[in-house]
Amino acid sequence: MATPDFPRSFQFELPLFANKGGPVSPWNEVVKNNKPVEESDRQSRATYDILRKFSEDRLKKDQTKLQTMRNNGQQETVDFKDLQDRIAQQEKAFENGGGGGVQFPYVNYNDYSFPIYKVKRYANGKVPTKAVPCLPYNICSFPSPWFPREGNKQKGFTILEVPTAECEFRPAGPAALESDGAVILYDDKTKMEYDFWQVSTHQDVRGKSTGGGIAGDEILATGSASQFDVAGVGARTPEIDPSGSSRASGLPYLGGLLIPEDLADGIKSKIKHALIFALPQLRYFPKQLQEDPPNWVYPATRTECTNGIANPNALAAGQRILLRDVLHGRGDFADTTSDLIKDESLPPIVRIFLDVLYNYGAYLVDGAGGFSFAAEDIHTANMTEEQAKDLTGLSQLNEKVTPWQAVIETLNHYLCCKLLDGAGLAFAYLDETNGFRPNFNIAEDVPAFYADPCRE
Repeated sequence: MATPDFPRSFQFELPLFANKGGPVSPWNEVVKNNKPVEESDRQSRATYDILRKFSEDRLKKDQTKLQTMRNNGQQETVDFKDLQDRIAQQEKAFENGGGGGVQFPYVNYNDYSFPIYKVKRYANGKVPTKAVPCLPYNICSFPSPWFPREGNKQKGFTILEVPTAECEFRPAGPAALESDGAVILYDDKTKMEYDFWQVSTHQDVRGKSTGGGIAGDEILATGSASQFDVAGVGARTPEIDPSGSSRASGLPYLGGLLIPEDLADGIKSKIKHALIFALPQLRYFPKQLQEDPPNWVYPATRTECTNGIANPNALAAGQRILLRDVLHGRGDFADTTSDLIKDESLPPIVRIFLDVLYNYGAYLVDGAGGFSFAAEDIHTANMTEEQAKDLTGLSQLNEKVTPWQAVIETLNHYLCCKLLDGAGLAFAYLDETNGFRPNFNIAEDVPAFYADPCRE
């Protein structure tokens, strides 16, 4: 069995963001009675339309690319056949009211995921720090939130007092400028989380980053850096610090992230926190009028605005989705969520994932190229082979993958194409015979902790 390239050297104590003695963390709050907001069906329909349009555009691009390859006589190449298969899968995803491939959830666990490393600490207990230039891969420098900094927009910013990793590390891939290059450094003594976006461990002769996904010994530059107290509430007070995060929504990377500790009890595991997900085109009104709904809600303190959509029914950063009581597949197929959670013919990891989506749901935290959830990166996530066998129901695992990878790949296979009578768990379906059939409700907004009259 393969092992992680950079195995995490510590374990988290759950729950994260317990915030003992303070306001309830939004991450650990069960949704009572699975109650949707009044606008749930309208917002679900708008989300379906956005995802369908995204799927249609992707399919057209792939079809154009395939025709170009055909014109160039590349029919016998591996790339041509792979693209042909991908197009066939996308076309099938539109059958019987499906909204295309992007309608199906996918848990990121390698590219665009979150590797976790321990903060370096000297024998005397001191944490060494350094100054790091703010140099995102493809955009101009901007001031990084939270950390002290020097410089200006013209000459560029440098952030100060940045901690370092205890060993060689790899920012999240892919190994290209298209990478998010995310890194989480964690101080297990102080329970402090340090989040980095677009980390560079290698630069070319001009001093430009070569992108993420490349292992190195130090952070040479980063697009952004921020910190959160993992013993706290896991959210900012927007009036005080609206931009204090490396994430578009102002939230911590560890908030809602699926990690091996969540599944430490094997088939008896229950994930006891909300998850996180991302979508194309979050709600965003550049010039917000009084009648417009907010661009974000608590626990978010800002939103992704580079690819937003000025649609009042689009989902906003900080909104939470939940599985409905009845889930739909293609055509008129349907099954109850509670029955699926108890269905022992499904791998335990699938039932555990359905259970948490039904009881805790997931917060919208970022923009993305699809309907995606997030798990710890396979390069750092530790799990035993026996745990993985229990969670997947497999008697033998692929020797080329890590146990964590085997678990998440099993989950993704069911979410994409095997759950619900072989249809996968699409966000929604729409056809003339059965009408609109969403699989997710939009939950009521969580009351902001800073508005709590009992807060000290």
